[in-house]
Order: sequence, then structure tokens, then C-alpha cells
Amino acid sequence: MNKIGIIGNPLSHTLSPDIHNSAIKHFGLDLFFKKWELEKKELKEFFLNAKENNVIGGCITVPHKENVLKYFDFYDDSVKRIGAANWFKIEDDKIFGFNTDYIGFKKSIPDSKLNNLSQLNCVVFGSGGSAKAVVEALFIKNAQNISIINRTFLKAEEIASKYSSSGITSLNLNSIDSIRHEIKNADLIVNTTSVGMSSGPDPDGNLLKGYELKSNVTGIDLVYSPKKTPFLKNISEFGGQAINGIDMLIYQAQAGFEIITGKNCPFEIMKSALKLN
Repeated sequence: MNKIGIIGNPLSHTLSPDIHNSAIKHFGLDLFFKKWELEKKELKEFFLNAKENNVIGGCITVPHKENVLKYFDFYDDSVKRIGAANWFKIEDDKIFGFNTDYIGFKKSIPDSKLNNLSQLNCVVFGSGGSAKAVVEALFIKNAQNISIINRTFLKAEEIASKYSSSGITSLNLNSIDSIRHEIKNADLIVNTTSVGMSSGPDPDGNLLKGYELKSNVTGIDLVYSPKKTPFLKNISEFGGQAINGIDMLIYQAQAGFEIITGKNCPFEIMKSALKLN
């Protein structure tokens, strides 16, 4: 039986098996979904033996979205810009890398904002793989004003430098006055960090604490546990639109599953498989 699955470490809390098994069941596919909890040093052997072990593809999560690239024969332009892949496909003895995180994020933006990004002020917290995917999505949709805020300025600057022709600026998390100005004028604010995550190092943290927000701001937190983080509660308190990371998670899975199987599973089928607190 052919296999798909997820590569990462740890995988104890991953929702991917539930999401993808719902799609496999929906289409009646002869596929088995596996969890591959691998160390970095085990990736080479995994990909060398993947085809022999009937692996046809899978998704990739932390900490391996960048580590896997050296084992791919080809990957698309989005992977080159983002510098990370979250899906792979094996076909004709070749391994292809894809990034659907940016697709998932793009689809999770409300139409009222998505269709007007060129006129909006966007703020992104973080500089990891998820932040890179978010900036890619905003860039593709012609966002003209993006501020990347991160604890390490150089990492934020590294992202901005890949899009030198666009209006992307970088700020250090300690630049309080500049951050205050950007957040006060922001139409879309995105948290790509683990701050506020129930199982993370700072579950009660809120990157917006003490800042004034627009009443029509949209806030998207890629964290989905808890459903409403301190970040999103803050957005709601100012009358804004608060969106957690569940939709992005499902949309990126939907896109990746279609790449591997050719089947476009309905969003609601995948979402109904999740039992979230």
C-alpha cells in the first residue's frame, strides 16, 4: 500500500493524521498515513529509501522545513524565495518540494482585505518559516506596505531583502515607538510566533499588549491552540476581526493533498475531522 505522511519532531500534538485521514476516507483511497518523527540526521536515509518503502509524498513540519531541501531534486520558485518546503512528492524517481503554507495563509485572509492589500498597512510578527510564507503570500497579492517585527533584526531584514523592489521594512522588537506607529496604522496584523500558544513557552504572552489598534483591523494568529489567544482577544477588544490559524492549517493541507493525490478534498470535510478545545 502506498504511503503519505508527515515528517517532523515532535509529532505528538500534530493534527495532520486527522485532517488527511478524513480526506483519504472521503475519496476511498488506498493510502496509509504515517507519522515520521525523525531527527535531522535521519532525513537522508528516509529519502533514499522512500520510494522503496512505497512513500509517494507527504507534509513537513518543524523543525525540518529547511532541512529537507538538500534532498529534493526540484522545487518551485516559492520554495526558493521562502527558503522552506512543507510538502514533497515522489514521482519518476525524483523528489519534488512544494510550499503550500503561503497558499493556506492567502486563502485565510478575508476577501475584504485580500482584494485591497495594495492599499493596506500590514504588520508581521516573527521571522521563521511561517513568517516567510506569510510575506510571500502578501507579496504575491501586491501588498505595498509590510513591516516585519522580530526580536532579531537581522532575521527580519533577511526576509525583506528577498523582496527588495517592494515596500517591506524591518523592525526590532525593542523599537517601541516605531512599532507603536506601525501597529496603530495597521489594517492587517499577523502573529507567526509561538507567543500565546497553550503548549508554548509564553502561553499568556501578547505581542499587542499596550498598543492602540484600528477598530477595523484584522488580526490573524497562526496559533490555533487555544482557539482565541491573548493576541486575538486584544484584536476583538478594539472591535477588529480575529482569526486563528485553523483555516490556514486546513487550506495548506488541502493544497498539498491535491498535489500528491490529484484530489481536492472539500474544506469542511477536513475541518470536521478536528476536535479542538
